[in-house]
Amino acid sequence: MFASLKKNFISLSILFFLVSCTSYAQEKPVRLVEEKQKKRTIIYIQNDTDTDKSVFLKVNPTGYRRSAQRPIIKNIPAKSKIQMLILIPLTDVESQYSYNLIINEELETIDVKHGKNLKKKGSI
Repeated sequence: MFASLKKNFISLSILFFLVSCTSYAQEKPVRLVEEKQKKRTIIYIQNDTDTDKSVFLKVNPTGYRRSAQRPIIKNIPAKSKIQMLILIPLTDVESQYSYNLIINEELETIDVKHGKNLKKKGSI
């Protein structure tokens, strides 16, 4: 009785392990694609889903001509590939970059009110 129970437990454990491994091995539906050319690296975001996605991309380059490290926020249409930025490497310098990619379901708009009637501290 214990032998058959032990076999069933081992079989279920192996099955659970295989199912969990295959779920982690699936490719991400929105991903960063790097295209290296002779004197530049072009970075794209590819959306393989059936819905539009909003992405936030922050690239930290070293050894590239791009000095502004501002984040890029764009809507990526369904089943499309959008160019995000072009990195041009400096000569005689090892170039590399790291990035943060955050994917959202939809772009959220932020309303900021700018007013000329704002008073300074200490004024009446």
